[in-house]
Amino acid sequence: MQPLSECELSLTPATSGAGHQAPRSRLVLAGNPTMVLVEGTILEAAFQWQGLYLLFTTDDIPMEDTLRITLLDAQGRVLDQAAIGAMYATGSFALLPPQAENRVRFRFIGDTDWSVEVLPAAQLRPPFFSEPRGVSRPLGFSRHFIVHGYPQPQPD
Repeated sequence: MQPLSECELSLTPATSGAGHQAPRSRLVLAGNPTMVLVEGTILEAAFQWQGLYLLFTTDDIPMEDTLRITLLDAQGRVLDQAAIGAMYATGSFALLPPQAENRVRFRFIGDTDWSVEVLPAAQLRPPFFSEPRGVSRPLGFSRHFIVHGYPQPQPD
C-alpha cells in the first residue's frame, strides 16, 4: 500500500442529501475537487494500491466514533465499504506498522489491532456472519476487502 499525502488526496465537506444520516465529504485529488462523495468528514488515512484508493474516514461525533472504510476504483466508483463502531464506543485511529503489501494495520475501538486486507479480485461474502463484532457493511454478497480484528467487549 502506498500512503497518500494530503496534497495527493483530501476531503472537503459536502451537504448530506435528504434522509442520508452519515455526514459526507467530497473527494479532492491532487487539489482538484471531484464529484465523488464518501461517508465521513475527517480523513484519517488514504492509500493507493494497484490503481485503487482505500480511505479511512471518521464522522467526528464524540462518544459514537465510527470508522468508515471505503475502497474506490480509479474512476472513483465505490467498490466496497465497511464501518467499525458501536453506540457509546469511543476510539481514536492510529496506524500500525504494515504486515503485507495489500494490508493496512490500525488500532481503533475494542482495544483491538485491526487490519484491512485488499483482495486482488472480488470474493463471495455470506452476509450477516462474515464480519468481526463491531463491523457492519451494506447488504451484499461480495467483497473487495476483508476486515480482520477480534475486539474485546467494552466495559459497562
